[in-house]
This record gives sequence, structure tokens and C-alpha cells, in this order.
Amino acid sequence: MTLAMWLARPVGIEARKVYWQRIENGFFGQYLGGDHILDIGYRGGRAQAVPIVPQAIGVDLDYPGYDGTTLPFADLSQDAVFVSHCLEHIDDYRASLADWYRVLKIGGYLLIFVPHKYLYERRPSPPSAWNADHKRFYTPCSLLAEIEESLPVNGFRVRHLADNDYAYDYEQPVDQHAQACYEIELVLQKIARPSYSDLLELEPTERPAQTASAPAERLRARGARGIGR
Repeated sequence: MTLAMWLARPVGIEARKVYWQRIENGFFGQYLGGDHILDIGYRGGRAQAVPIVPQAIGVDLDYPGYDGTTLPFADLSQDAVFVSHCLEHIDDYRASLADWYRVLKIGGYLLIFVPHKYLYERRPSPPSAWNADHKRFYTPCSLLAEIEESLPVNGFRVRHLADNDYAYDYEQPVDQHAQACYEIELVLQKIARPSYSDLLELEPTERPAQTASAPAERLRARGARGIGR
């Protein structure tokens, strides 16, 4: 498929903004190169939109067998799940994140893009001034917090996390809708959970007692007395 053919694809409005960069810098090739890919909420406000890459299946609320949370695909069946500007619209983010993770193969990628609180919303808390259906505002930290709440402990690795502010105008008044790019990009890779992973879920009081090293005990003692005394 030539670059011209790629660029002619009518993908969703947000995905379109830096589509050519993600082709040229190898982002799509690295994370969306598999044969089995889902693009969740792929229309993104564009009725005639197509999935993000040619081999992807576009899943929207009208997809047969999809109830808005549970995907009609088998466990461990997908090389990647791509979700652009969709998570912020979902009430039960834990259930959706868990199901996106469920269908991924070991080694597969979950790509999530959401509007950035400080680039798009530019206000401290909901409601959004620009989209009444936004349930939550995101920073990179809050997005990762939802991930850790929802996915198995030690069952994934963060492979890419970035603020995309391409061509963003930082001097635009906050009472005007932000232009250009204003999103957080997150890519997770599903891994086979190591055998010790369940131990990491124990509460601190339930963890096996460990003997502190002498240096560590000295540091604690110094802290109790006041450092430097």
C-alpha cells in the first residue's frame, strides 16, 4: 500500500490530524502491523470513517453482538486494540478496559488516545465546555491510574506514553475550542504474568515480613531523630 493510498483513507477526525506522521515514523508499523486488529469507536464523529489501518475491524455500538462493553471476540484473539477519543465517554471504564485487555494476545498492544485535561478541556473538572458526554478529564497520571485499577497487576508494560500537542496554540483563549492536537497517547503491551504476580496484589499488612538491612534501619533512625542530628 503506497503512502498516497494510506493518506487517502478517511479515518476518524482526531486520528486524521497526525495520520501521516504515524505512517512515516513507523508508529503504525510497530504497533498496528498485525493481522487481527480492532478499532473501537472508529467513526469518531465522522459517519463515513474507516478503521485506522486496512486490516482492522471497526467496532461501534452498532456492531453485531457488541453491547458497548463486552466485545464479541474470543480471548487472546487480537494483535492490537486501538481506541481513540472513546474512553472519556465510557461510564464503566474498568469493565471496558478489562475487556479490551481480554481479547489481546500475549504480546499484543492496547493503544488508547484521550483528550488532555490541560490541552483540550482547560478547566479543573467536568463538565466539559466542549463535549457534554465527557465523563472524566485526563492527565497522563490519571489515565495510568485507571489502567492500574482495571488491568491485572503485572500483566502489561507501558511501551509508549506521550502528550501530542502537534501544532497546538498555547496562547489561544480558554473560551475558544482548542485546535490542532491535544491528546495523550498511551500504548500498553500485554505480557504473560510472571508466577509471583499474585503476591504483588497483597495489602502491605499481608506481605511476608522482611528483615531490613542495617543501612535502611540507620536511615529510619536518623529520620526519627531528624536528619543531620
